[in-house]
Amino acid sequence: MAEAPLAGIRVLAMEQAVALPVGTRQLADMGAEIIRVQSHARRVPSLAEIDLTRNKRQLALDLTVVGATEAFLRVAANCDVVAHNYTPRVVRQFGIDYEAVRKVNPAVIYVSLTGFGTTGPWGERPLFGPGAEAVSGHNLLIGDPDGWPGRPGTIVYADTNCGMNTAFAVLAALDERDRTGHGQHIDISLYETSVFQLGPVLTELQFGAEPQRVANDDAGFAIHGVFDCIGVDRHVAIAAREDQVAALASTLGIPVASASSISEAVADRDARTVAQVLQAVGIAASVVSDASDLAVDDHLWSRRFFGVIQRTSPGVTRGEYPHVGPAWGHGAAVPLEEARPVGADSAVILAELGGYSPDEVAGLFASGATGATVAGDTIARNLASEELRAERGELSRIDQSHDAWRSIASFVGARS
Repeated sequence: MAEAPLAGIRVLAMEQAVALPVGTRQLADMGAEIIRVQSHARRVPSLAEIDLTRNKRQLALDLTVVGATEAFLRVAANCDVVAHNYTPRVVRQFGIDYEAVRKVNPAVIYVSLTGFGTTGPWGERPLFGPGAEAVSGHNLLIGDPDGWPGRPGTIVYADTNCGMNTAFAVLAALDERDRTGHGQHIDISLYETSVFQLGPVLTELQFGAEPQRVANDDAGFAIHGVFDCIGVDRHVAIAAREDQVAALASTLGIPVASASSISEAVADRDARTVAQVLQAVGIAASVVSDASDLAVDDHLWSRRFFGVIQRTSPGVTRGEYPHVGPAWGHGAAVPLEEARPVGADSAVILAELGGYSPDEVAGLFASGATGATVAGDTIARNLASEELRAERGELSRIDQSHDAWRSIASFVGARS
């Protein structure tokens, strides 16, 4: 972007998993320079990490090796934001906690993204997204009333929510620093950002209600559910207000609209057609999409929600591949760069921001304090694993015309 809102802002992020990478990717999409720190001794990134690490530079540091902590602090001294999503004990152990970083960078905005926050009786406990969804009360509200508690349909629901809140907090802190000249410590947690979403539930409890699992029902709608349609794993979601019930029944050709009559009426119909005819009369109805539906959705492509990345890194299958763009629209305005291999920028970053000489950089590589990892072809491996899953019958619906990533790439070419 020619005038990206965060151009000139540099973020050093010691990140893992999903929550912090989601937050820093939002900042990267707004033009910030993101330097991702991870160890070159770990495994090659997964497909999820490839998506989360696009538009980021890569600095490899093994903090268990002498010299790596000093390198981290020397780079941190030249960054606007320093962030991590490790437990407080870990950053204290390696000497890169808030106090240590503030000594070399007094105006730093330091982000601690942890499971439960850095204080309180649970401050040292580790936590990941699925656990956050459970402990915060989400799971007990999901699923059939007579069944087991459920969970959101993605393993990164709590992570994504926390990451987006983190990006928002960083923007506010940058504004405050511009106004006062002072940095600050942002203490954000998976637990609290998850509980934050349940304000209405806690309010109901205060007034004597006992929130229960209601599956797809919603007290605000006369009809609110998901109904099976013709085909394998094809469904339509319908939400109709009380004043729309008559139109719903008339459109579907049934005397009275109820969950049972709607189920019978749409069972032998195409989900997309049902959604279209209901939408035509103003009733909210949508196909229940899967990943292959989304990847070739004309609406998303027409809005440039997806972007195309050229993969050129050593060790990967080269070519054009689609990636999810920014969450706020106008995706075409955000240049997308492929996820770089771990440590791909180590030498340059250590020289430019750490002030190390060529000989000193070479010494850090020789000692193992820094390094680089050649990217493996995770896309090819993922395709192989999906084909194996299909042979085992684990995938209930396969659209052969798309053939996962290979077909999406050809779909992209037709729209480029």
